Amino acid sequence: MAAVGADEIFLVQAKEACRAFPTLAVDDTGSKPILKGDLPVIDSNGHEWERYEIEIHPSPEFPARYPILYETSGKIPRIGDWHVYEDTGACCVNVLPVEILRCGRGITVTEYIQEEAIPYFFNQTHRRVEGYYVNGEYGHGLIGVYEFYRDLFGKSQGILRMIALMREVTRLEQPQRTGTCFCGSGQKYRHCHRMAFEACAAIGREVVAADADRLERVIPSLLVAGSGLL
Repeated sequence: MAAVGADEIFLVQAKEACRAFPTLAVDDTGSKPILKGDLPVIDSNGHEWERYEIEIHPSPEFPARYPILYETSGKIPRIGDWHVYEDTGACCVNVLPVEILRCGRGITVTEYIQEEAIPYFFNQTHRRVEGYYVNGEYGHGLIGVYEFYRDLFGKSQGILRMIALMREVTRLEQPQRTGTCFCGSGQKYRHCHRMAFEACAAIGREVVAADADRLERVIPSLLVAGSGLL
Protein backbone atom coordinates (compact mmCIF):
# COMPACT_ATOMS: atom_id res chain seq x y z
CA MET A 1 0.00 0.00 0.00
CA ALA A 2 1.39 3.40 -0.99
CA ALA A 3 2.10 5.87 1.78
CA VAL A 4 -0.37 8.72 2.10
CA GLY A 5 1.29 12.00 1.11
CA ALA A 6 1.17 15.39 2.77
CA ASP A 7 -1.27 16.80 0.19
CA GLU A 8 -3.74 13.95 0.69
CA ILE A 9 -3.61 14.26 4.48
CA PHE A 10 -4.01 18.02 4.21
CA LEU A 11 -7.03 17.73 1.90
CA VAL A 12 -8.90 15.45 4.28
CA GLN A 13 -8.12 17.65 7.26
CA ALA A 14 -8.88 20.88 5.40
CA LYS A 15 -12.39 19.61 4.66
CA GLU A 16 -12.80 18.82 8.35
CA ALA A 17 -11.58 22.32 9.25
CA CYS A 18 -14.33 23.84 7.12
CA ARG A 19 -16.90 22.47 9.56
CA ALA A 20 -15.24 24.36 12.42
CA PHE A 21 -14.61 27.44 10.28
CA PRO A 22 -17.51 27.76 7.80
CA THR A 23 -16.08 30.94 6.23
CA LEU A 24 -13.28 28.80 4.79
CA ALA A 25 -13.53 26.47 1.79
CA VAL A 26 -11.29 23.98 0.04
CA ASP A 27 -10.00 24.65 -3.47
CA ASP A 28 -8.73 21.38 -4.91
CA THR A 29 -8.74 22.42 -8.57
CA GLY A 30 -5.01 23.06 -8.75
CA SER A 31 -1.96 20.89 -8.34
CA LYS A 32 -2.22 21.16 -4.55
CA PRO A 33 -5.25 21.62 -2.29
CA ILE A 34 -5.67 25.06 -0.71
CA LEU A 35 -7.87 26.12 2.18
CA LYS A 36 -9.00 29.68 1.59
CA GLY A 37 -11.55 32.28 2.66
CA ASP A 38 -12.17 34.81 5.41
CA LEU A 39 -10.89 34.32 8.95
CA PRO A 40 -12.56 36.64 11.50
CA VAL A 41 -10.67 37.90 14.54
CA ILE A 42 -13.10 37.78 17.47
CA ASP A 43 -12.22 38.67 21.06
CA SER A 44 -13.46 36.94 24.21
CA ASN A 45 -16.50 39.25 24.33
CA GLY A 46 -17.62 38.17 20.87
CA HIS A 47 -16.59 41.44 19.23
CA GLU A 48 -15.21 41.08 15.72
CA TRP A 49 -12.13 43.25 15.30
CA GLU A 50 -11.21 42.38 11.74
CA ARG A 51 -11.43 39.83 8.93
CA TYR A 52 -8.52 38.59 6.89
CA GLU A 53 -8.57 36.82 3.58
CA ILE A 54 -6.23 33.87 3.96
CA GLU A 55 -4.87 30.84 2.21
CA ILE A 56 -3.43 27.77 3.91
CA HIS A 57 -1.27 25.47 1.77
CA PRO A 58 0.16 22.06 2.66
CA SER A 59 3.86 22.01 3.43
CA PRO A 60 5.95 19.09 2.14
CA GLU A 61 6.41 17.77 5.69
CA PHE A 62 2.79 18.19 6.89
CA PRO A 63 1.60 17.08 9.46
CA ALA A 64 5.11 16.82 10.96
CA ARG A 65 5.46 20.54 10.22
CA TYR A 66 2.99 23.39 10.05
CA PRO A 67 1.10 24.08 6.84
CA ILE A 68 1.92 27.37 5.12
CA LEU A 69 -0.22 30.43 5.90
CA TYR A 70 -0.73 33.46 3.64
CA GLU A 71 -2.65 36.66 4.31
CA THR A 72 -4.03 37.67 0.90
CA SER A 73 -6.11 40.76 1.71
CA GLY A 74 -3.03 43.01 1.88
CA LYS A 75 -3.80 44.34 5.37
CA ILE A 76 -0.49 43.24 6.90
CA PRO A 77 2.75 44.78 5.55
CA ARG A 78 4.86 42.22 3.72
CA ILE A 79 8.00 42.81 5.77
CA GLY A 80 9.88 40.89 8.44
CA ASP A 81 9.02 43.38 11.18
CA TRP A 82 5.39 42.27 10.77
CA HIS A 83 6.32 38.58 10.82
CA VAL A 84 5.90 38.02 7.11
CA TYR A 85 8.61 36.45 4.97
CA GLU A 86 9.48 39.06 2.40
CA ASP A 87 10.66 36.57 -0.22
CA THR A 88 7.57 34.32 -0.20
CA GLY A 89 4.87 36.39 1.47
CA ALA A 90 4.13 33.54 3.90
CA CYS A 91 3.24 34.37 7.49
CA CYS A 92 5.90 33.66 10.11
CA VAL A 93 3.70 32.33 12.90
CA ASN A 94 6.44 30.87 15.10
CA VAL A 95 10.09 29.91 15.22
CA LEU A 96 11.17 26.55 13.82
CA PRO A 97 12.17 24.92 17.15
CA VAL A 98 8.70 25.62 18.56
CA GLU A 99 7.13 24.27 15.38
CA ILE A 100 9.13 21.05 15.59
CA LEU A 101 8.24 20.53 19.24
CA ARG A 102 4.53 21.17 18.60
CA CYS A 103 4.38 18.87 15.59
CA GLY A 104 6.26 15.99 17.23
CA ARG A 105 3.07 13.93 17.20
CA GLY A 106 1.51 15.70 14.25
CA ILE A 107 -0.89 18.62 13.95
CA THR A 108 -4.26 18.91 12.25
CA VAL A 109 -5.35 21.81 10.08
CA THR A 110 -8.04 22.71 12.62
CA GLU A 111 -5.50 22.71 15.45
CA TYR A 112 -3.16 24.87 13.39
CA ILE A 113 -5.87 27.45 12.80
CA GLN A 114 -6.91 27.47 16.45
CA GLU A 115 -3.44 27.45 17.99
CA GLU A 116 -1.38 29.45 15.48
CA ALA A 117 -3.36 31.27 12.78
CA ILE A 118 -5.99 32.90 15.01
CA PRO A 119 -3.50 34.10 17.68
CA TYR A 120 -1.22 35.34 14.89
CA PHE A 121 -3.97 37.45 13.32
CA PHE A 122 -5.24 38.66 16.69
CA ASN A 123 -1.75 39.87 17.51
CA GLN A 124 -1.39 41.51 14.11
CA THR A 125 -4.77 43.21 14.49
CA HIS A 126 -3.90 44.52 17.94
CA ARG A 127 -0.68 45.96 16.58
CA ARG A 128 -2.53 47.62 13.68
CA VAL A 129 -5.13 49.13 16.04
CA GLU A 130 -3.14 49.79 19.21
CA GLY A 131 0.43 49.91 17.86
CA TYR A 132 1.90 46.92 19.66
CA TYR A 133 1.59 43.15 20.03
CA VAL A 134 -0.57 42.16 22.99
CA ASN A 135 0.44 38.54 23.52
CA GLY A 136 4.20 38.88 23.36
CA GLU A 137 6.22 37.36 20.56
CA TYR A 138 9.50 35.94 19.50
CA GLY A 139 11.29 38.22 17.08
CA HIS A 140 11.23 37.52 13.37
CA GLY A 141 13.74 35.14 11.83
CA LEU A 142 17.01 34.49 13.60
CA ILE A 143 16.27 36.98 16.38
CA GLY A 144 13.34 34.78 17.36
CA VAL A 145 15.52 31.66 17.22
CA TYR A 146 17.99 33.33 19.59
CA GLU A 147 15.16 34.34 21.95
CA PHE A 148 13.82 30.76 21.99
CA TYR A 149 17.16 29.22 23.02
CA ARG A 150 17.82 32.07 25.47
CA ASP A 151 14.56 31.24 27.23
CA LEU A 152 15.32 27.52 27.05
CA PHE A 153 18.81 27.69 28.55
CA GLY A 154 18.18 30.63 30.88
CA LYS A 155 18.28 34.36 30.30
CA SER A 156 21.31 34.73 32.57
CA GLN A 157 23.44 32.91 29.99
CA GLY A 158 25.35 35.17 27.60
CA ILE A 159 25.00 34.35 23.92
CA LEU A 160 28.48 32.81 23.62
CA ARG A 161 27.82 30.57 26.61
CA MET A 162 24.37 29.71 25.26
CA ILE A 163 25.83 28.66 21.89
CA ALA A 164 28.44 26.54 23.70
CA LEU A 165 25.68 24.76 25.63
CA MET A 166 23.72 24.20 22.42
CA ARG A 167 26.76 22.51 20.89
CA GLU A 168 27.29 20.48 24.06
CA VAL A 169 23.80 18.97 24.01
CA THR A 170 24.30 17.86 20.40
CA ARG A 171 27.33 15.81 21.49
CA LEU A 172 26.06 14.30 24.73
CA GLU A 173 24.16 11.13 25.41
CA GLN A 174 21.24 11.40 27.83
CA PRO A 175 22.76 12.48 31.17
CA GLN A 176 21.93 10.64 34.39
CA ARG A 177 19.11 12.36 36.26
CA THR A 178 21.05 12.33 39.51
CA GLY A 179 24.34 13.31 37.91
CA THR A 180 25.90 16.77 37.77
CA CYS A 181 24.58 19.01 35.01
CA PHE A 182 26.70 19.31 31.88
CA CYS A 183 26.61 23.11 32.13
CA GLY A 184 29.18 23.14 34.94
CA SER A 185 26.91 24.76 37.53
CA GLY A 186 27.50 21.95 40.02
CA GLN A 187 23.75 21.39 40.35
CA LYS A 188 21.97 18.10 39.74
CA TYR A 189 21.08 17.65 36.08
CA ARG A 190 17.42 17.06 36.86
CA HIS A 191 17.21 20.42 38.65
CA CYS A 192 19.25 22.38 36.10
CA HIS A 193 19.20 21.89 32.31
CA ARG A 194 17.19 18.69 32.02
CA MET A 195 14.26 20.39 30.25
CA ALA A 196 16.62 22.19 27.88
CA PHE A 197 18.41 18.94 27.00
CA GLU A 198 15.17 17.05 26.41
CA ALA A 199 13.73 19.86 24.30
CA CYS A 200 16.86 19.96 22.14
CA ALA A 201 16.74 16.18 21.76
CA ALA A 202 13.14 16.48 20.52
CA ILE A 203 14.03 19.31 18.14
CA GLY A 204 16.88 17.21 16.74
CA ARG A 205 20.64 17.42 17.04
CA GLU A 206 21.10 18.53 13.43
CA VAL A 207 18.63 21.40 13.80
CA VAL A 208 20.17 22.59 17.09
CA ALA A 209 23.69 22.39 15.66
CA ALA A 210 22.64 24.33 12.56
CA ASP A 211 20.95 26.97 14.74
CA ALA A 212 24.15 27.29 16.80
CA ASP A 213 26.16 27.83 13.61
CA ARG A 214 23.73 30.46 12.32
CA LEU A 215 23.66 32.30 15.64
CA GLU A 216 27.44 32.33 15.86
CA ARG A 217 27.68 33.89 12.39
CA VAL A 218 25.35 36.76 13.28
CA ILE A 219 26.51 37.60 16.80
CA PRO A 220 27.31 41.24 15.84
CA SER A 221 23.76 41.85 14.61
CA LEU A 222 22.28 40.13 17.66
CA LEU A 223 24.32 42.43 19.89
CA VAL A 224 22.46 45.34 18.34
CA ALA A 225 19.18 43.77 19.47
CA GLY A 226 20.05 43.86 23.16
CA SER A 227 22.76 44.53 25.69
CA GLY A 228 24.69 42.03 27.78
CA LEU A 229 24.34 39.13 25.33
CA LEU A 230 27.95 38.06 25.58
